[in-house]
Amino acid sequence: MNGIITIIKIFAAILVLAILGGLVYGLKKFKEDFADPASATAKPVEKIIEENDSKLIGFEPGQYEFNRALELIALGKLDEAREKLLFIQNLYPNSSNGPEARRILGEINLDEILTVENMTNKKIHKVAPGEGYLRVATANETTLDCIMFLNGLTEMGSLHAGDELIVMPLDFKLVVDLDKKRVELFHRDDEKKEHVFAKDYPIQNQDTRRVRSGVHQSKISRKLGELNGRSYPPTHSNYRHATKVLGFTLRNIYLQFRPVPAADAEDPGQGIFLKPSDMEELSMLIRVGNEVEVKTAG
Repeated sequence: MNGIITIIKIFAAILVLAILGGLVYGLKKFKEDFADPASATAKPVEKIIEENDSKLIGFEPGQYEFNRALELIALGKLDEAREKLLFIQNLYPNSSNGPEARRILGEINLDEILTVENMTNKKIHKVAPGEGYLRVATANETTLDCIMFLNGLTEMGSLHAGDELIVMPLDFKLVVDLDKKRVELFHRDDEKKEHVFAKDYPIQNQDTRRVRSGVHQSKISRKLGELNGRSYPPTHSNYRHATKVLGFTLRNIYLQFRPVPAADAEDPGQGIFLKPSDMEELSMLIRVGNEVEVKTAG
């Protein structure tokens, strides 16, 4: 009989301990669920993201967002893809995926800016009697190349009164970051009333030895094409097939944006040298009068 009582006491003790353990766990869970929100969010968001990324074995910071952005692009969900790419640019610009994310972001941005399906930054110009392409371009602060591109023209044919042309004012700004070796293109966002990032172009070579450190402001003052040792303005037919050059002055120092010269070419002078394809694109988007900012290490 005594043995049975002893067994009952043991089971009773175990049951009490189990109940006490359950109460302790429940109290702990209650405190977690109803904890002060301020203390729960005291840790910086960037730190939380880094810790979560570190749990993805074999993944670089921002790798998940980059892979997801590529998936969204394939699905045609460009706005969502842009958000992922912007996330990488803001938090992981120096990661292995940073440069490629920035390049893809630039392509998406520029496509949206230039597509005629997006008319928020464009308008229809009705040609007046006696009006030519140059007058249309000047009146709308755009370039002949941009008019041709938007209207699908391969050459500038005759214009007649009443003809309609799609035009886009080119309110772009160039920021030359000599330390990061890139030329950044910004466009004016009328809603935000400021210039926002559109795209950047890697600098292939640069000769700016006379430029002092700091931040310098200027404007594009010259635009021409070079062909067989001669220079042509944008209005000349030879300009289409010429080497594009954009010129500006910083404190009496004349600098140029131009394609990387051939190994046997003559000294082109001081400037910033880009890929030929990038220079072609910039020559379409940049007009005389556009702002230029040059940044060097202080």
